[in-house]
Formats: sequence, C-alpha cells, structure tokens
Amino acid sequence: MFERTARKMIPTERGHLLYQQMQHSLNVLEDIESRFRRKSGKDRPTVSMGMCVETFQQALEKHIPELDFNLIMQFGESEKLIDALENGVIDLVLASQKKNALNIEWEAFTTEQLVVVAGKKTDLTDWQTLHLNNKEALLDWFGEQIWYNTASDMKLLSRFWEANFEIQPEFVPNYIVPNKFSIIRCLSVGKGLAVLPDFICHEALKQGDITLLWRGDTEVTNTLYFGKRKNSLQAAPIARIETLLKGEFSEA
Repeated sequence: MFERTARKMIPTERGHLLYQQMQHSLNVLEDIESRFRRKSGKDRPTVSMGMCVETFQQALEKHIPELDFNLIMQFGESEKLIDALENGVIDLVLASQKKNALNIEWEAFTTEQLVVVAGKKTDLTDWQTLHLNNKEALLDWFGEQIWYNTASDMKLLSRFWEANFEIQPEFVPNYIVPNKFSIIRCLSVGKGLAVLPDFICHEALKQGDITLLWRGDTEVTNTLYFGKRKNSLQAAPIARIETLLKGEFSEA
C-alpha cells in the first residue's frame, strides 16, 4: 500500500485505489456525524443503558422528555446486559445480578419481592376460607386457577414455588404473554393469578385493578444493582439516571 522513503511514506497505486473505494463511505459517516451534532448539540452527551423493559416503562420512561442528554436504551436479560457493559457497548445497567470484573463497580440499589396477585374478576370466596399454613389446601386451590406467565421470565413462578412449597409448579400456565405489564393489563379486566415483582404491580394495586393475594411464607426477593464502568466519562448523566430511579423506587 505504501513505499517507505527516508522521510515519509508514499502511497502506491494500490493505496490510491483503496482510498478511492473508501472515500465515499467516509464522506457518508462525516455527514451523519455532522447532522447528528446539529440536531443534538455538539456538547450533548450520549448514554447507553440496559435494564428490563417493564422497569423502564414503570420508572424511567416518564422522565425522558426532561433529560438534557441523549439516551439509548437496550433491553434484555441481566446476563446479556452485563456482557454488553463489560464490552463497552453500554454505560449503565440495572440488573438482578452482578458479576465481578476489574473495571466494573456495582451498587445494590433496591430489593423487590415476588408476590401472588389476582385479577379483578377472580372468585376469592374459597381462598378466604383457607388456612394459609395448610400447604396441601393451598396447592389444590392454586392448581384450579387460571395462571399467567411471561415468555421472557418464566423462572419467577418456579422460584416462588420452590421457596414456598419445595416443588416445581404442577400446573402449566394458561397464558404466556410478552411481558409483565401484559399480565397486569389482562388481570385488571379478568380473572386469574400470576407471580410478579411488587414494584411492577405498585400502580395497579394502588388503583384496585388487581389484588395482592399472597406474599408467601418464605419471602422471595430480587436485589437490583446498578453497574457501571469505573471512571466513566459519562458520570454526570449516569448519576442523573440513578437519582431518577432511586426517587421512583422510594415512592413505591
């Protein structure tokens, strides 16, 4: 590509040809960068964050119009988001687990509890006569109900069942829906049960759209962690996001 001389490198014909082939793509990238800066402001920072979509919708979505920086969201399971953080793809994660890494710092943020909730039209007459320490009676009643679960987080129901009954559920959920808010919307107009994190249910419970049926004899909790790279260049906007989320969870 180049010929070395005493004082400089001189491009060969191959070097000139390669440059000509790349020049158009480079010009396009420069144009995109220029338009992006005109649109967003040259000094406007950009932060990428990963979290579960339901927590985003419940706690952060409403605050986006007031942010003074660009925000790119990624959604998925904690494992994938943590990998993206380690690889520099995102700047901040809110995850239900943490992973030790030299360049990542973690902060325990909050704890959410898994609970059984019931739909607005669920007949709870027999439930109200049950003795909650009679596990066989509870299992029989639960087995007769309609159940919801999500395709993205099937393990919540299993974790709750193992902690409280020391077995896997002996029933198959009737409805598998995209996410936890889909479950809440269905339960708010119909009958059925689901195991959900209490924070996600907070608004629906407060409005009386669903009923908190049972917390279990053994509490099942998720600790949520903030994860970010040490000495991040985006420390200020990251701190802003953390403050907003802490405020939302403290009010729940």
